[in-house]
Amino acid sequence: FTYIAPLAFVLLITMMKEAYDDFQRYRRDKEINEKQYEKLQGDGQFGFIKSEKIKVGDIVKVNQNERIPADMVLLYTTEHESSNIFIRTDQLDGETDWKLRKSITFTQEFHHHGGNLIQIC
Repeated sequence: FTYIAPLAFVLLITMMKEAYDDFQRYRRDKEINEKQYEKLQGDGQFGFIKSEKIKVGDIVKVNQNERIPADMVLLYTTEHESSNIFIRTDQLDGETDWKLRKSITFTQEFHHHGGNLIQIC
């Protein structure tokens, strides 16, 4: 009994902490999934969509200092000269340094010279 009681107490505390952490993660995930992003519609206009409704192939507009809602390909950036952006991936891999990402040259140039991304689709 002298070994079981302390072990059971430690396990109970650990289980309670894990349950609390899981609940907090659930709340954060729910909040993130409810966030609205701008999605390119078939008529060429942007409409709002919840991040949980984003599907493969959707063209989503992400503004500066906004969380990227999913794995994405960078089609265009307002940085005309370099077409580079820096992103943080700390939510994915735990690294807090900034990572350089470059947009696709064709879509960057196409949009920069007045083309509409809906024409590519």
